Amino acid sequence: MPIFQKILTGVIVGALLLGGGVVWYFFSSAPAQEEAQSTGTFGTGGTRTDTTNAPSAPAQSPQPQTTESSKQKIFRIATGPVAGATFIQTQNPTTTLVRFMRADNGHVQELVLDSPGAIPRAVSNTTIPGVIGAQWADGGESAVVQYLDGGVVKTAYLGFPPSTATSSLNRAVDLRFLPDGITDLVVSPDGERLVYLLSASSGTAGYTASVNGTGVATLFTLPLSEILIEWSAPNTLLAYTKSAAGAPGAAFSINAQSGAVTPLLFAQGLTATAGEEFSHVVYQTVSATRASYTRDIEEGRDVPLSFDPTPEKCIWGKNIPTALYCALPISYVAPNYLDQLHRGTALAADTIVGFNSITGKSILIATPGGESGGSTGAIAELDISPDGKYLLFVTQNDRSLWGVRLGAGQ
Repeated sequence: MPIFQKILTGVIVGALLLGGGVVWYFFSSAPAQEEAQSTGTFGTGGTRTDTTNAPSAPAQSPQPQTTESSKQKIFRIATGPVAGATFIQTQNPTTTLVRFMRADNGHVQELVLDSPGAIPRAVSNTTIPGVIGAQWADGGESAVVQYLDGGVVKTAYLGFPPSTATSSLNRAVDLRFLPDGITDLVVSPDGERLVYLLSASSGTAGYTASVNGTGVATLFTLPLSEILIEWSAPNTLLAYTKSAAGAPGAAFSINAQSGAVTPLLFAQGLTATAGEEFSHVVYQTVSATRASYTRDIEEGRDVPLSFDPTPEKCIWGKNIPTALYCALPISYVAPNYLDQLHRGTALAADTIVGFNSITGKSILIATPGGESGGSTGAIAELDISPDGKYLLFVTQNDRSLWGVRLGAGQ
């Protein structure tokens, strides 16, 4: 899901150690039915505010670290504050790396997973104070970053030099700036294009461009001022109104080529997310009570869920596109918990649950702080590796970065 606007508005998007074979079986079961370059500091930046308006952890320089030797299911990848992270998988040899950007200075590092003695390798030392979010493109070889500069939301594209053993930091990062005041943006599934939103007199205008911000064209307009987007399927975007308990909400599908807008859902307190095939939408409604459903797009049929995921705290699988991974509160929370989370007035520790949108089955994956490892707390955002063997998450309180082993034999 897009993370920039959620972070700006304060949004925070198990105990059982399950073998990778069980997770694979669960999810794969058949259903019953202008150009500039820089290597230094730019922007005056701003003091980063913690995503729940709680006191933020002091900024610190990256500390040398290694992947934990423990084979617990949950393991620490990096200390915080981390603005965003992604997986990179290489062949010959097959290696899984996590590339991440620090929120305090914008420096980018990467770490090989499950490699004894591995230490983070610097990818970019371009300094960006006050980073509030990062989306990754080109398979992790570039990023679109948002940061605060004197109270103004700035957006920049960073193209990293090719990774080599000796020269990557001696070459300039390709730095390009996008318009100020972008309210939300999302990168296409193939990492080559993006869509971003700007406020307009008629509501919200959506623009499409190459991931580096060139070749801009208007894609769509909506007569609504509070919109979030995600790029779900290769040719389809999901747009929806910001959630507020009891407030009317709407979700739309948008053709990524033509900009044609099709209404999908209307409900109070609506949040939603769609898989890469755009065959199913998981959504939540909030009024006096809270309820979650999956909608079959082709049939227009809604099925209530046996659990209550908040879509903005979920990530769809990549090797199994019907799989959805969500962070859920361990204990009871009020129906308007999402509003409280946005305001920073409530916070609950999370567990990670998997859901199959075809079969309707859910399964407990891991609970940070339990026998699986890690530490108890709220989860801000999730990602999953292309091969489905690892999941990563960022903790809300200190923005530290953690991994979860999902693969067989791990």
